[in-house]
Amino acid sequence: MITREDGEGVICIEQNEHGLISGQLVHQWRDDLFLRTDLKPRVTYAITHHDRSWIPLDRKLEYSEEEGKVASFIDYPLKRKLRAYEQGVDQFLKEDVYAAYLISRHYASFFENGEEKEGVSFMAQEKQRQKRLFSQLLYKDISLTKGEETFHFDLLQLCDNLSLYLCMNTWGASKEEEISWFKAGFPQRLRPLNGEKFQAFWQSETEVRLTPFPFHTNRLHIRLPYKKLIKERLTRLTITEEYKKAPINYHPIVITP
Repeated sequence: MITREDGEGVICIEQNEHGLISGQLVHQWRDDLFLRTDLKPRVTYAITHHDRSWIPLDRKLEYSEEEGKVASFIDYPLKRKLRAYEQGVDQFLKEDVYAAYLISRHYASFFENGEEKEGVSFMAQEKQRQKRLFSQLLYKDISLTKGEETFHFDLLQLCDNLSLYLCMNTWGASKEEEISWFKAGFPQRLRPLNGEKFQAFWQSETEVRLTPFPFHTNRLHIRLPYKKLIKERLTRLTITEEYKKAPINYHPIVITP
């Protein structure tokens, strides 16, 4: 769950919904800025569904009485999160090996600089799986080059970050008010765009300017689904029911050059 404080309430955005927004971004990505367009459907599938493993976790919310807040994807219990990640990659292996490979890389990257024993062990396990899968893809399936794979992985992470930018920030925030993660731009550098840094700026509560602008359309419209919970009603015992009965709202955002 993506959460942020909003006055007397808490904005909650489900991880899978955030992933679907990532999918809208890659779906609109220009073909002339995409390496190996024959693989675009498979990459699009991976990006669109990269957080599908969160669906059962977001149906069983965690609430900290001590901190008085709903657990987000950042502080959700690690063991349950890792189990969901592993099962998610297993499921993708039944559907598309390349999607499974990209998502395994994505999940493992969360623990590159981690110190938690379970996270480091998960990363090592997934890296071994990636070696096997990449060898299979390279020699038996799609003749994949490392440069092409790097582009697809960076694109997954960029679309993920762009969607997080829309979900985690207060809508309409100034640069000073934004979360620290993306204030200086996004870390991914894509070869078809000559490594230019991507940067986003809120123009209003419903418009974000993105440079460079890699999409087919000049105005990319997003409807962001969310629920707003009332803080004073939340306890460890009531959180799941409060979330179930809260209505779904939609916040419109247009991304422009």
